[in-house]
Amino acid sequence: MKEKILLSSIITTLVMLLFVPTVKAAAFVELYGYTDKTQYMPGETVTLKFYIYNNGPDEIVLKNVTIYYPWYSPIWGGNETIKNIDAVLSKGKNWNVTKTFTIPNDGRAAGTNIDFTFTYTIGTSVYTHLGDVNIRIVTAPSYESLQDMDKLITLFTVQVVLIIVCTVILAATVFLSAHRPQVMWRKEEKAE
Repeated sequence: MKEKILLSSIITTLVMLLFVPTVKAAAFVELYGYTDKTQYMPGETVTLKFYIYNNGPDEIVLKNVTIYYPWYSPIWGGNETIKNIDAVLSKGKNWNVTKTFTIPNDGRAAGTNIDFTFTYTIGTSVYTHLGDVNIRIVTAPSYESLQDMDKLITLFTVQVVLIIVCTVILAATVFLSAHRPQVMWRKEEKAE
């Protein structure tokens, strides 16, 4: 009896191993990125640096990356695809790119994120992952913006120089008025 149970257990285990699909642990892949300034006006040029980092455990092959700018629309575009990358990234490795683009001057310049879609493979399995990088587009200078700070510094410098010059003039006037020779008035002698 024990032999029959043991034999049926072994057969069941073998059948399960043959017909159950193997489980794959997908690599944990992340996107990191930043822009060269904290905020932008329409018409300014942006330098975007981004990394696709493989945290492991598996080695991946990066296939392509699509960048969707904040003004993306199927009508007028606003995306860019980097194809046929075929970069092999083992655990702890990254792939990076620097992109330069200009923010449109028209009303399309709105949004807060540059979105990414990247495709990679592990063996024969294909994975698609999403990510984003924050960007701030302002249509008018904000109060916290330090734009045109050089003009403000020049104005304060001129004001300080004028205050110093006026103070010197007032001090000289007070000094000269206090130390001027006194005029003595005498009575005129009458001619006889």
